[in-house]
Order: sequence, then C-alpha cells, then structure tokens
Amino acid sequence: MTVNTKAQRREERVDLLVRASFLASEGGGAVRLCNISALGALIEGEGLPAVGNAVELRRGPLSVSGKVVWRAADQAGISFDERTEVTAWFPDAPPQASVDRAFQRILEEFSRRENGKPQPTSLAPMHNSVITVDDMKRVAHSLDDLADALSDDMSVVMQHAEKLQVLDIAAQLLRKLASGN
Repeated sequence: MTVNTKAQRREERVDLLVRASFLASEGGGAVRLCNISALGALIEGEGLPAVGNAVELRRGPLSVSGKVVWRAADQAGISFDERTEVTAWFPDAPPQASVDRAFQRILEEFSRRENGKPQPTSLAPMHNSVITVDDMKRVAHSLDDLADALSDDMSVVMQHAEKLQVLDIAAQLLRKLASGN
C-alpha cells in the first residue's frame, strides 16, 4: 500500500471534519471528509471502494469526481479529476450550513429516541384561521421532522440529498418570516 504523504501531494490540504457521501460503481455511503485540497481529499468511513476505483464525492449540492489512490482500513485518499473550490466544502459555507444543521437534527433525534423522550406534537392551524407566528414555527418544525425522518434512510439521503436540503431551506424561510426579518 502506498500512502500519499504531505510531500507527495500536489497542493496543501485543509483539515476539516464534515459529513459527506460517496458514490462508486459498487455502491456508496456516508463518510467523514477529513481534509481537502483543490485536487484531492482524505475520506473516512465504512465500505470504501478499492484503489483505482472511480468515485464521486458529494456534500449537499457539491460534487467532484475522482479516483481512489490509496486505501487503509477505513480511510481512503481521493485524487480529483478536476479542481474544486475548497472553501465551498467548509461546514459554514452556504448552503452547506443548512445541510449540516439537518445532520445535527438527525443526531439529536437519534439521541432523543435512545433516551426514550416522547415525540413532540405539532398541531396544524385550521384552514380558515389567520396564520400566526406560532403556526409558521410549527410548520417549520414539522418540515424539520419530515426531513429528519426521511434522512433515517441512507438510500433516501443518497438519492434525494438536494430535495432534503430544500425542506431545510423552506423551514428556515418560515422561521425568518416568523421572526419578522
């Protein structure tokens, strides 16, 4: 096994630890993006493809194609086919911040379920009633719950990541309307 050292890299990598996903001919899955440069990345996760396999790395609306150049246990080095904008992959880069919040809510939901806390209830307003700030907040919360429930299924996440992000954006817009901004 040949592992690319810092001296062998074409460009300096930026350390970060964010969630991403990969697709390859034999499948895909969730990974942690440990570091990235414009021409490559280090990913960590289970079921990573073998050296030489083509992969597509995804994070929200971002994607970049490349190939696995080294692999060791649960880590792999990816060499990209073309340059990518490194800062777009950062956790606080819009619109990725909303995807990160969705993942955080998923983790919180798992924790809530493991601790046996009851499911929050939300009541919809009557169709002929005036829509209040609380109504908008409840709908936003319901959209979050829907996105979280759909995100429990990794195949749904892999196929519909951008649509799940739209649910998150819609919830954010409702909260913004509710706050009066």
